[in-house]
Amino acid sequence: MRLILFACLLSGFAFTSCSSPKTTAQFYQQYKHREGVTNFKMPGWLVWLGGGIAYNSVRDEEAKMFLRLARKVGKMRFMASEDDTAIAPDEINAFLANIRQNGYEDLLQVKDAESNFTILVRDKDQKLKNLVILGFDDGELFFFDLKSRLKYDDITDIVNHIISGERRKKKEEERQKEAEEAEVVGPRA
Repeated sequence: MRLILFACLLSGFAFTSCSSPKTTAQFYQQYKHREGVTNFKMPGWLVWLGGGIAYNSVRDEEAKMFLRLARKVGKMRFMASEDDTAIAPDEINAFLANIRQNGYEDLLQVKDAESNFTILVRDKDQKLKNLVILGFDDGELFFFDLKSRLKYDDITDIVNHIISGERRKKKEEERQKEAEEAEVVGPRA
């Protein structure tokens, strides 16, 4: 009886360890050494340190705003493959299904016959904890994983700042164009 129980436990462990990755770290570790795959990982402390050093040397307020946000960014993982045999689309789809079951939600998904682009997030207490960008098209794969402490209010502030800056630029361009037109016409006698 003990032998049968041991065999069942052992086979159960073997089947679960061979299943598709359930986290982004497992996915990255499983596929990063395959031939045709390029990968890069940056630790969070390096992002934090670099953002802090750059913050003290920058004078532009807009750049300082982005550097303050960079200090809330943690570990980043990047992986890309141009060879369709490196990671099969069914493995990618299984990975996406697993992380969706583990708390990730679709933020954006664009899909057609040959390509798929997905942005998934996992949040907690109005903070963006994890961001995953995964895209594949004609055998090419792009994977980006980001850990952060960004608040949704921070992201909203950036979007509003960018939008207001674009509006300000458009108004300045319109004023400049009107001034140039007024110069061309000139005073009438």
